[in-house]
Amino acid sequence: MIDIVTLYIELSSLSPVEQQLQLSKLKNIDSVKADELERMLQVDDIPLSSSELISQQVTISTHASWQSFIGQKVMGFSIKRLLSDSGGMGLVFHAEQTISNPSHTENEIHKAAVKILRRDKLNSHQRTAMFFSEASSLMALDHPNICSIYGVSEVLDHACIVMDYIDGESLDLWLANSKCNQKQKIDVFMQLLEAVCYLHHRDIYHGDLKPQNIIINHQGHLVLIDLGLAKKFKTSAKVDNRETIKAFSKNWSAPEQMAGEHCEAMSDVYSLGAILFYLLTSNQLEQRDLQKISNKELQAVLSKALSVKPENRYQDALQFRRVLQQYQTGFPIDEYSMTPAYQFKKLIFRKPFTSLSCLLALYSVISSVLLFAKL
Repeated sequence: MIDIVTLYIELSSLSPVEQQLQLSKLKNIDSVKADELERMLQVDDIPLSSSELISQQVTISTHASWQSFIGQKVMGFSIKRLLSDSGGMGLVFHAEQTISNPSHTENEIHKAAVKILRRDKLNSHQRTAMFFSEASSLMALDHPNICSIYGVSEVLDHACIVMDYIDGESLDLWLANSKCNQKQKIDVFMQLLEAVCYLHHRDIYHGDLKPQNIIINHQGHLVLIDLGLAKKFKTSAKVDNRETIKAFSKNWSAPEQMAGEHCEAMSDVYSLGAILFYLLTSNQLEQRDLQKISNKELQAVLSKALSVKPENRYQDALQFRRVLQQYQTGFPIDEYSMTPAYQFKKLIFRKPFTSLSCLLALYSVISSVLLFAKL
């Protein structure tokens, strides 16, 4: 059975042309579901994915319906202002919870983001399925680089998710506004790798890694948001053809995702490579040229991560992280070279005093042998 909620979430992040292409494929499988999806997508001229709803602050809509939520309470939080209403699956509000502290003169204020589903998009059953799918993906996770979810509730008969409010900017805006050097950019990327490693270790792939799904706060702390498309790895080698319509974001998704094929951790690895390339060059993968990466070791690492064939990439984020940790600590990168000369060169840079001592000892031995030979 085709899950229309999952398909809607996946299709909503595509351009109208790409949506029609995927809908045409679906019509050959289930024309009724395809027609229903097409009607759902036509509710808004420009549908947004849930990640874009959370990560971007946009101009407030002229529709008055959202105003009824202001002042409403959900899970102890009072809704204060609209963060996003530009179509898509719902509204995102900023909410606050005031806690009295007898030992302090000032009350403590806790912040949250409240994501409310638009009822004009899906029926009650579909709303429940989508919200609990996204909530269950988040609630079981506990990692400092992954957005926390507090719970699922209702406000004015609308299902909603109450999650941590991340006060920062998306990775693309952060990159445009920051003046970080290469080392600082790689340090930020390592935070992203930590988050994805956490997912992959639990047999979950994200499926929609892109700058808009990554928030950097004012302290430089990275948080990965929106796990609405996160899925457990498939254990069976056989994949139902009806499940091949997958979400993808142009310039960030792996070739197999673009082709509508089955995706796993290696697809996330490709997206991670695209994001690292973007961080190092400020260019999207559409204009990619690995020669723009001046460091040959990083160039070799990216070449592997961005391989067209999934089996030629790092198998998961843990392997990717391990190689970048080797780069950061000055160890040899096998993807670049495995020659003894390169290995020794890296040893000299990593441990100059030890290497010098070894060279002096070797020189002393050779000199002694030559001197003995002359006698």
